[in-house]
Amino acid sequence: MDKYVCTMCGHIYDPAVGETKAFSTILCNTDRMQEYECKVLAADPIPPGTDFSKVPADWRCPSCGYPKSYYRKIEAETLREMRTIAY
Repeated sequence: MDKYVCTMCGHIYDPAVGETKAFSTILCNTDRMQEYECKVLAADPIPPGTDFSKVPADWRCPSCGYPKSYYRKIEAETLREMRTIAY
């Protein structure tokens, strides 16, 4: 399975590992300071073996909070592979 990298912060999603942490968002109601309340919204962890295409569309990077659309597939570094000499 292919690995994906967040183009904003460099976080790598590895399908073999999944994702145990989630980006937490704190929403606060500041319109009425007397009734000030905050809610923590966090996504469910993604189990190991989940391909990136199966990750929910509303999933966010656990490091920076950017959406799934900011992830790009990590391409093999062919130049480095060409320089590697096998004995």
